[in-house]
Amino acid sequence: MTESIYEDVEKVIAFEAARSGPRPDFPPLPELPGGRYTSDEFFELENEHVLRKSWVCAGREEDLRDVGDYRLWERLGVPLLLIRGRDEKLRAFYNTCRHRGAPVVRDDAGNTKLLRCQYHSWSYGLDGALKGVPDERDFPCLNKADRGLIEARCETWAGWVFVNLDRDAVSLEEYLGPLVDELACVGMEKLRTIHTQDYEMNCNWKVAMDAFLEVYHINTIHPTNAGIMLDSKAAAMGLMERGHSRMAVRKKMNEGLNFVEFEGAPDIATMPDLYRFNNVAYMSFPNLISPVEPTGFPVLLFWPKGKDKCTMQAIYVAPDWGEGDIPEFWNRFLPIFDAVLEEDMMNLGPIQKSLESGGFTGMLVNYQERRIYWFHEEVDRLIGKENIPEGLAVEQLLEPYTEQPMDEAAE
Repeated sequence: MTESIYEDVEKVIAFEAARSGPRPDFPPLPELPGGRYTSDEFFELENEHVLRKSWVCAGREEDLRDVGDYRLWERLGVPLLLIRGRDEKLRAFYNTCRHRGAPVVRDDAGNTKLLRCQYHSWSYGLDGALKGVPDERDFPCLNKADRGLIEARCETWAGWVFVNLDRDAVSLEEYLGPLVDELACVGMEKLRTIHTQDYEMNCNWKVAMDAFLEVYHINTIHPTNAGIMLDSKAAAMGLMERGHSRMAVRKKMNEGLNFVEFEGAPDIATMPDLYRFNNVAYMSFPNLISPVEPTGFPVLLFWPKGKDKCTMQAIYVAPDWGEGDIPEFWNRFLPIFDAVLEEDMMNLGPIQKSLESGGFTGMLVNYQERRIYWFHEEVDRLIGKENIPEGLAVEQLLEPYTEQPMDEAAE
């Protein structure tokens, strides 16, 4: 992220804070059809065209540091095995023996020198190659070179592991686009996982994400924490290619309320003032949202478990403090952020019931909530207009209001 981009975001924040009427050049946004949150058919289309064909975060690279380290991962509903090879490359394989489909690993995590199916003892190397077959003489047509474990796309960025079930997908770095340069200042590969937690919710995964894509609600839902820490009217929304987005909200500084003002707060020294005087939250499409703070921060991942149930996975990362107990700051921060999350989740189950009641037509999102609409536009682009059930498509409106990629802006 260059100095000019910092300045541009600050200018937009100042403009929004001073605005006393509607932005005259921005179109009213049509209603988002409620069926996008309740339709079985639409949910299956999202799984097929969005979640299983996008780069999604599978956790931290630090959890798979050594050769032979492995972890099972099934957040997309398919059994994947993440493993560090002898060449130190991280790979993802379907946890499925090429003989009769039994799992080659049963423990959730561990370290191994050889992958061995516990059904018939077919064995595989850490690179997925088929190494051994008992009674191989009874398989006259077997070509071991063709029967290795089936691989899924797996790449890493800034200490995070990403997977993609689409073998033809663009590289992770190309997919993330401007987020790569913009978040380089954080040095996330140097951070350390401090806490993880799953939150189960009785709502569609998009209902849950919507709560974190805007600050229109903070004065009502978070009056004792986020509402007194942030100025919701001084907010800049940045729409980026491939459905990604940014939200920068001015902090109410010098009141001792913000995390960067806490005594003894950790500090990621490479992060510029934009992140110190504003809460800057990113969405990496399709399901990663993170409010990036110089003190450390959570990465929130939203995983559907059905059309009306989902899990929000929170992975908190922090500057490495070395040996000893965690800094006292985290004993203050984690309960505060957990309280914010609980306040958000309080409404989500009832919202889902309303959506399914027959008494709700759709969501009328406003200018401040345009990141939600931008997300839905990208969903439709990936599903394809011709595949969307009648009455559930959204109008494509916001591309003229996106930020230019760096290379285009420089031309």
